[in-house]
Amino acid sequence: MLYVFVSLCLVFSLLCGVGNALEQNELIVSVVLTSQDAYPGNNIIASIYLKNNFTEILTIQYVGIQFDWMASDQFLGYDLTNNPIVIVPSEDQFVDSINIILPETVELGEHTYFVGIDGIQGLADPFSWDSQAFILLIQDPAKQEYDVLLTQVSGNITASEGKNYQSSKAQSLLGQAEDAYDQALVYGTQNSWDEAVSLLNNALTYFKQANVEEQKYLADKSSQETLLLIVGVAVVAIVAISVIIYFIKKNKTPKQQLSDSGQGEV
Repeated sequence: MLYVFVSLCLVFSLLCGVGNALEQNELIVSVVLTSQDAYPGNNIIASIYLKNNFTEILTIQYVGIQFDWMASDQFLGYDLTNNPIVIVPSEDQFVDSINIILPETVELGEHTYFVGIDGIQGLADPFSWDSQAFILLIQDPAKQEYDVLLTQVSGNITASEGKNYQSSKAQSLLGQAEDAYDQALVYGTQNSWDEAVSLLNNALTYFKQANVEEQKYLADKSSQETLLLIVGVAVVAIVAISVIIYFIKKNKTPKQQLSDSGQGEV
């Protein structure tokens, strides 16, 4: 079921505490994020699941997420009053997915968020309920670049293992690429993303240079082999011609030899 997404600076009356309150254990919420790696300016999607531990049906009218960088009356979520979700006791229910665009200016580090639910318990009693706090880690954008480059370099290392480069220059460059990769891993464990990213970029450059050197080496080798083949064929041809001439001269009769020398019979 698809609902219109609401990015709101709204004051939901129920979210402000009007109505009865469910006990914390009478409603259970699970939030599944598309990625645990969050970066400023990126977006993630939060899928919300509810379980009704109350003794009566729960009718969900509003659902929203509030992060600690937002105002107290600001939520990202949905107004479901025109098409509410009804959850019977002991039932698990997927509510919906909420698209979260992280601010460019959000501080790095851990942030808290919670889910706010408004609705009706039983037949007519309104309720307002807030979940426990969850943690979202906002990471340095360089970490995202690091992860992408790490995958690329790792793939290049795996691919190069089956190529068996013949060029000594190419082999040396491959060694430099692997050394840069190993150093980048060390910086990664220290969260020194800029240094790690620089090393991974260097590693990719070494791989490209290694491929170029290998192609040059193979091209030169092919040219040399072709030249040697041509020279070999030429030598064989010359030898063959010389042998033919030798045998022609050797098999001539004395009369033919005298004729060839310009002398005749007396």
